[in-house]
Formats: sequence, C-alpha cells, structure tokens
Amino acid sequence: MDINNAFNSGLQGVYAAQSGLERSALAVARETARTADGAEDINTALVQSLSYQRQGEASVRVVQAADELLGTLLNERA
Repeated sequence: MDINNAFNSGLQGVYAAQSGLERSALAVARETARTADGAEDINTALVQSLSYQRQGEASVRVVQAADELLGTLLNERA
C-alpha cells in the first residue's frame, strides 16, 4: 500500500467535503434570504451538508489510518 496515495486520497476527500459544505451553506443562506418558496432548496442543501459532513469524517479516518500504518511501519523498521 502506498502511504502517499492514502494520504492524498484522504486529503482530497477532506477538501471536497469542505468545498461542498461551503456551497451548501451558501445555498441555505441564499434561500433563507428569499421567501418560503425556497423551502425545498433549503432542505436539499441541508441534506447535502450532512452528506458532505460524513464524507469529511470518512476522509479524516482514511488519513488517520494511513498515519497509523506509517507509524507501525516505522516502528517495525526501527
């Protein structure tokens, strides 16, 4: 397993989740400023926010696992 690939995949996931959360937050703010007609758009943005949150959490776990694996490999070699 290539540790750099695992780190990069995890970091890309974190960045994608952050970007998605920013887009969802902007959509919620935009629709909140409008009338109640945007309720469906707000709900969609909120559900997407939860999805991006989960994506970010999973990506952080990938980075943590790669970090632990690297630590284990270094301990074995030492």
